[in-house]
Amino acid sequence: MDKFQFYLPTRIIFERGCLSKIGELASKYGKKCFLMTMGEFATKYGFTEYILDKISERELSVYLYDEVEMNPTERGVNKINELFVDSRCDVIIAFGGGSVIDAAKAVSLLAKLGGKIGDYYFPNVVDKELYPIIAIPTTCGTGSEVTKYAIITEDETGKKKTVLGDTLLPKAALLDANTLKYLTKSIISSTGADVICHCIESFTSNKRSPFSDMFAVESAKITFEYLPKAFNGDEEAKERMLYASCLGGAAINTAGTTAAHALGYYLSSKYHIPHGIATVMFLPHVIDYEIESIKGRIEEFSYGIKLGAPAEQFTEKLGELLNQVDVPKSLGELGIKVDDKNKIVQEGLSFRRNLENNPVKLEEKDLTAIVEKAFKGRPAIK
Repeated sequence: MDKFQFYLPTRIIFERGCLSKIGELASKYGKKCFLMTMGEFATKYGFTEYILDKISERELSVYLYDEVEMNPTERGVNKINELFVDSRCDVIIAFGGGSVIDAAKAVSLLAKLGGKIGDYYFPNVVDKELYPIIAIPTTCGTGSEVTKYAIITEDETGKKKTVLGDTLLPKAALLDANTLKYLTKSIISSTGADVICHCIESFTSNKRSPFSDMFAVESAKITFEYLPKAFNGDEEAKERMLYASCLGGAAINTAGTTAAHALGYYLSSKYHIPHGIATVMFLPHVIDYEIESIKGRIEEFSYGIKLGAPAEQFTEKLGELLNQVDVPKSLGELGIKVDDKNKIVQEGLSFRRNLENNPVKLEEKDLTAIVEKAFKGRPAIK
């Protein structure tokens, strides 16, 4: 049996309505809370006021920062860090999607260890104790509440950079499906696509283990059944996807991601395509390109999630799911210029961490072939 290590110290509270516990939970980690949100969403639907009230009930003080940006930048997190230090808060509450939680991880790091966020990019690994984070995910896709990663956009180049380390993991996560009530179809589609990528990439990665496989299979099984229902407004299905997202995050926390993520980063940084969509545009083509080498793993995955499709038909089944949630079929449909083909490839090649974790060694010619297929698009479903 394969040897492995597994570490996930995050306390997970999964319960509809558990947002009411935020004051009680925060009091276990500090006395002054730094609440981070993306603003409009949290305020419009009353979540900010509700959280502030629950914190006040515990006689904790709170500083509100409600201007976290989508895809946090170096400049952005350095600014938030200055405010956090000045506020003298001792616990961070991150209410939002992956961008908010990633920004919170960066602030926790900078406030404790000093310097600029660029000082900590991979291959550096953070191992010092940081300020505690309570993560409250409001999308059903990124799984950031249970990962040791934070993705930050480099100011000078616009390129995605990774900060990682076990101490970046939030101390606790509140998974309350009531926070998903107002999600748009496009957000459910893009974050659901991210779950699928996490499951398949972790299951085929070089760092996979029996533990990560267990999370990946269960997450994918839920996603194939419930993502289309969540997309069409089913509240119970959204709750199931919140659970699937957490499982997928646990899978990549151990096993990491692979080539599809490496190729997707360019689309997010240059075209501001949502991360899940940017990544899944390449995933079926990566699988097909590598199928002779990963046939056994894909078939095991397919039967494990009760899909029952042989490896050669797996991407057709995947395409059916993506079609049901309106994922574009080709890069052209997304508005990506063919002239950018080489830029996508070159940026993909720079993400060595992802490519070294890929089950098949991919060089420039291989990534070029995959990107060309992504421009042609997924084949029509028969």
